[in-house]
Amino acid sequence: MREHVIEHIDKDEDGVIQLKEFVDYANSQDFDHEDPWDAAFAAEFSDDDLDNFEKTLDESEKLDVKAQAEIEKQKRLETIKKYEDESKINMAMLKEHSEKLKEALLNANKAKDLEKAKKLVADSQAGDQGQKATP
Repeated sequence: MREHVIEHIDKDEDGVIQLKEFVDYANSQDFDHEDPWDAAFAAEFSDDDLDNFEKTLDESEKLDVKAQAEIEKQKRLETIKKYEDESKINMAMLKEHSEKLKEALLNANKAKDLEKAKKLVADSQAGDQGQKATP
């Protein structure tokens, strides 16, 4: 593109476009004198057309916002459900472990009581044997 501009505008071929060279080119027949915005506004729209377009745009934006809100709501509900399910599983595991711990403690207490009982019996038997041996 640069080469094209230099080729068409730089008349003295010094590699620099002087103001006079640009003004001469801008006033020539080669220069595009049409307004570039004309193409953008070529179609004539009435104020009613614009109002209808804006209403449609607003309605579609509202629908998009509602759809996004619904998606977000579903994601949050799924997250809550997931945490509730995990909580139920954790509670069940906690209850199971609690029951096992309770059973283990009861067994440990029974074992202590059994050891005490065995010791009492052994002491009692030793005392009986000691009394039989002394007469």
